Amino acid sequence: MTLGCNYQLSVQVPILDGSSKEWVEAIEQTGLEDALDGHGNVCERMAPFINEPVSMRRDDSFVAAFPSPVTRITYGINFPQESIAMVPQIGCQWFSSPLNSSIYSTDIAPSRTFCVYEQRMVEKMQNAGLIKGGSVENAIICSQGWLNPPLRFDDEPCHHKVLDLIGDLSLFARGGSRGIPIAHIIGYKAGHSLYADFVRCLSSSSAE
Repeated sequence: MTLGCNYQLSVQVPILDGSSKEWVEAIEQTGLEDALDGHGNVCERMAPFINEPVSMRRDDSFVAAFPSPVTRITYGINFPQESIAMVPQIGCQWFSSPLNSSIYSTDIAPSRTFCVYEQRMVEKMQNAGLIKGGSVENAIICSQGWLNPPLRFDDEPCHHKVLDLIGDLSLFARGGSRGIPIAHIIGYKAGHSLYADFVRCLSSSSAE
């Protein structure tokens, strides 16, 4: 059985420390209860299954889902030394693990968002009216080295990309069921835009 919740927000979701760690801690402190239907019976939260491979590709980035008896996520990023960003501290990183609440809480949720200083992404986004609260308190910043260590994981950037992927896959939820499918989900150098297209692809496939 999987659990879900409804929430309402009138403002932008707080960035907190740039991870989901504080959200997990708040939920654990509050506790969980089974969802009940109008007759007081426990509601089963269904999980979508992937019965055949589904994939999306853009240049050298891709995300795909393959049939699997359990949910597993494999993800890779690559910041080569010869790139314009010149961030060998990140380099090529891979993360692969089954997905459950324990692994999410300990290995994924604490990972903070990151940026490459030379790409000026923070400045560009703030000029566009986004991430107005962004600072060294809620992101790890990489240049020729990490400007605000220590990292929570040696490969924290890759862990955070997995966190992004899980969040975007949650948009696949329908009718009270969970969004993250039972599948082996593999991604490489993908981002929110490609994730959104992938969720639309999953939605179209499930509607056929």
